[in-house]
Amino acid sequence: MSFPVTNDPDSDTLHSVIEHVFMPPKLPQKDPGERVEQQTNVALCNSLIGAARDFLRALPSSEYPLWKHMLKTMELIHRAAKTPFEEGDLQQALSSMGLGGMSR
Repeated sequence: MSFPVTNDPDSDTLHSVIEHVFMPPKLPQKDPGERVEQQTNVALCNSLIGAARDFLRALPSSEYPLWKHMLKTMELIHRAAKTPFEEGDLQQALSSMGLGGMSR
């Protein structure tokens, strides 16, 4: 399953993404809250998946299968960032990541 990377982040979320990616780590002065943290994580996933898809276009076709597995893993992380897994879903997701898993 492929996840669309469409939600443009608001300015606060974009600022948080830039801090995560480009700025040296700093301790937060206050807890940003669960909602803000989730938005930042989803925005980071969107950016990562978008960059990975762009990179895929530049790869030789012999490298596609390996990169497709990485993309599927990134999409799984994106899904978990949007809606945390329940225990059964998590077990299924981790099982599919084993040797030979995630080949769909």
